[in-house]
Amino acid sequence: MKDKVSILDIKINPLNRNDIVNTLLEFTKGGQPKTAFYLNAHCVNIAYSDEEYRSILNKSDMVYAGGQGVVWASRFLGEPLPERVNILDFFDLLFKGLKKQQTTIYLLGGRKEVIKKAEETLKNKGLKIVGSRSGFFDTTEEDIIREINFLKPDILLVGMGVPRQEKWISAHLNGLNVHLCWAVGGVFNLFAGNLKKAPRWISDCGLEWLYLGIQDPKRLFRRYLFGNIIFVYRVVKEKFNKKCKKQLKSA
Repeated sequence: MKDKVSILDIKINPLNRNDIVNTLLEFTKGGQPKTAFYLNAHCVNIAYSDEEYRSILNKSDMVYAGGQGVVWASRFLGEPLPERVNILDFFDLLFKGLKKQQTTIYLLGGRKEVIKKAEETLKNKGLKIVGSRSGFFDTTEEDIIREINFLKPDILLVGMGVPRQEKWISAHLNGLNVHLCWAVGGVFNLFAGNLKKAPRWISDCGLEWLYLGIQDPKRLFRRYLFGNIIFVYRVVKEKFNKKCKKQLKSA
């Protein structure tokens, strides 16, 4: 992969959709367990004040631009990312590779009814889902890890929300018998049909947050609306600081 770039002290891989699909498929083939995380404006805001989460991101094998705001920020700050690579943008392409490789998958996260519906949807698409568990644990974490290791999935999809999912993966990675741990946020709700994917033109305009926020205003709208304002402020401030440092060096 190409060298990572930095956005507000967070390292991120400059990947397009083909790059990320090829990398994820390669990660599933074995070797040391790999991690894959996404980055959007909300993630950046959390990482700004959560040093543990920021450190986990920076040590990950792959961090990709899951939100259009991150792509905008990268270009504004002079370290441009090629495009947004949200999981729903490339999942159909990835699905073909996973099916061809007979990749096995375990789902962890979400409410019971959501994860079961997501499992059913993915199975109907032809993916080999070997097991699933709600993110609201009704048993010990040791039992869950024991079950995952018994089933030996190639990929563990973890959808518990930021930063819980990344911290959970980081804490348990060495004890998991999987090839890839991939944090996927609220995607199980989309797979289950509880949320509708935004049309492509809305995503390209950077307004997917508004589309999803209207569907789930109690949980998402305030987070995105106020969070995006804070994110823009921090990006502009970073640009200003870089400009000041450059002027001081040339003085």
